[in-house]
Amino acid sequence: MLDETNNELTPNNKITESDAVSHQEMIDVMSNFFDDGKPQVGIFWLDYVHNTLFGVQKDDAEKYIDEKKVNTLPKLHRTYWHKQHHRAVAKGDVNSIFYVEKNYTLIPRGRVFVRKDGSIYVAVGTWINGEINGKQVVNQQAVREAIADEFNLPDDFEIVIDEHWNIGRGWSEDKF
Repeated sequence: MLDETNNELTPNNKITESDAVSHQEMIDVMSNFFDDGKPQVGIFWLDYVHNTLFGVQKDDAEKYIDEKKVNTLPKLHRTYWHKQHHRAVAKGDVNSIFYVEKNYTLIPRGRVFVRKDGSIYVAVGTWINGEINGKQVVNQQAVREAIADEFNLPDDFEIVIDEHWNIGRGWSEDKF
């Protein structure tokens, strides 16, 4: 409640000022959110109309370096899409791509991996060459830039085309 005599909020509004200790606690928590610029691994889908990534799930690549194998974030496109689809349906969000499209494999997607030596590569389908459903729609350079920016990758990162990430391919072509 505003006190008209001095233009201040009264104590009933429960607005307080932080002290030095609580201020530092908040700063310490938020400092963990800074982008440290380290390469990351993870999954993504491509909105090729806007040359943007969405549904991005990622983590620092250095956590996944394994001297015995190639590694990546332990999340599947299928599982993530399935959860987002059910959330969109529950909310009645008919404009969400997750609501509209049930089959996660029909949207261009990819995955960022880290090799045993710490080098990074991105696995995608043949869609990266520009064509989807018989139309030239993908701007490869814009997609490279979006991936590099989102996952903190060097400009010369390697792209590997693999059939698993082709449109309509994946663990299963079944819709859920």
